[in-house]
Amino acid sequence: MSKRRWMVDTDSGPIVQLECLDAPGQAIVFATTARDGSGPLRAAFTTMLLLEDTIANSMHLYGVCSGEATITIYRFVDLTDATEDSIASGLAEFAHVAAAALAKRGIGLPGAPLEDEREIA
Repeated sequence: MSKRRWMVDTDSGPIVQLECLDAPGQAIVFATTARDGSGPLRAAFTTMLLLEDTIANSMHLYGVCSGEATITIYRFVDLTDATEDSIASGLAEFAHVAAAALAKRGIGLPGAPLEDEREIA
């Protein structure tokens, strides 16, 4: 695993990954899971875009990248003034948002709420 990419596995939701971008202080936080409900995936964001031959669409709090076999929920974040604690809490919050967004699309992960309107830290 690269120093530019981290993963957080949650009990009832997707695997959340943070991948640093080439722009200073910028990163993408994302969660990818299989459409058939078989579970979360650990592949890099750009790898999934290339494998699925798809594009990413930006929504309000998050973006959605919908491929034939996978779906990815993502958000760009600024790490300029981030601390370890703020990154950890931001990843935990994103896990809830991603689980809810996936559940709304019929991709259930155990224990994921159907509604979640919280802001991401």
